[in-house]
Amino acid sequence: MKRALAGIGLVTVLAYGLLGAPLKAETAQASKRQIVAPGYDVGKEVTLEGTVESVVTKSNRGMLLGAHLIFATSSGTVDAHLGTYALKGPHALSFTPGEHVKVVGVMTTANNSRVFLARTVENSAGTFTIRSQHGFLISGPVKTATESSAALSSQHAGIFGGAR
Repeated sequence: MKRALAGIGLVTVLAYGLLGAPLKAETAQASKRQIVAPGYDVGKEVTLEGTVESVVTKSNRGMLLGAHLIFATSSGTVDAHLGTYALKGPHALSFTPGEHVKVVGVMTTANNSRVFLARTVENSAGTFTIRSQHGFLISGPVKTATESSAALSSQHAGIFGGAR
């Protein structure tokens, strides 16, 4: 009886060693693929300026999921990927056709089409951060302080007492 139980235990250990390890390795590989910002190389980051043509809120087939800003530059139309959070939250971005924009990011190919992965977007409302410096989407656009907002806050400090 003891021999039978020892044999079953040995078979179980061997089966786990042979079958369990590849499953763990595959799971680790899959999680590594999910945390990589596809196609984002900060060394290739550029600034593009242009005029807003449209905003795509629901991705078409073959597009990266999330919102897209379509704008015209001097060298052609650009599809800038804004991600799933840029049009949501307290600092949600909004654009009007014909508005001037400045977008910093990296051009890449996804799903066999060219797309500009926007890291920051500047429009008439201010400058907003969409991605980290490594290309990862952040949970909502972060408005960057501008010179005018800094001046406004120093004026309010005088009105409300500020630092003493």
